[in-house]
Amino acid sequence: MNLDWERWGRAAGAAFVVLTIAAFIVGGEPPSVGDPAADVVSYYGDDRSQILVSSVLFVLGLGFFLWFAATLANNFRERGEGRVGVTVIGAATAFVTVQVVVTGLSAVTAYSVAALDDGAIAKAFFDLQWTLDVLAAVPALVFFLAVGMGLLRTGMAPRWLALAALGIAVLFALRTTNWAGDGFWSPTGEYLFVLIPLVSLWILVTSIVLVRSSAQTARPQPATA
Repeated sequence: MNLDWERWGRAAGAAFVVLTIAAFIVGGEPPSVGDPAADVVSYYGDDRSQILVSSVLFVLGLGFFLWFAATLANNFRERGEGRVGVTVIGAATAFVTVQVVVTGLSAVTAYSVAALDDGAIAKAFFDLQWTLDVLAAVPALVFFLAVGMGLLRTGMAPRWLALAALGIAVLFALRTTNWAGDGFWSPTGEYLFVLIPLVSLWILVTSIVLVRSSAQTARPQPATA
């Protein structure tokens, strides 16, 4: 069987979104950075198995995101945008690396740290996760900025999709300012409920659009007389 790796690579974005949504559902509702240490210990102790499963699902999703990013980078390179392609894969790799560390901290807190019944240690691990998550907005910003410019220059996708990517880059720029101690603008605040759905929607739509365009390109053209 001859697999169309190009289409699978473009479809990897949709796989990332599905696995990420599944990870959020399985993981339940985590505490916020403003909550007391006892709430953090309770969450990681009571939902230990769910958090570990959620961590595995999310890391698997990050693997698909990296595949999707590599496919975009290769597409840009083939169309003469090598610098954009290198930027895309570099930013995606940095983002995935930070998120794997964040997920690992969450997993180890559920696996053993919460069982120590030391609220200070569990809270420190929890706050470190969200600090790194905010900092991960920097490579994410670069990724969406590079992808948006690449799509504009190559015409691989509709112009509105490229402009939407640039808009998401702005949202990630705002994410780097989420340092309030509690509430909407905190690392765990409601701003995430604006950012995450928009990012997921963009990746899903872009993945579908690129898969469809790949299928149309690969479709045999009728013979002409």
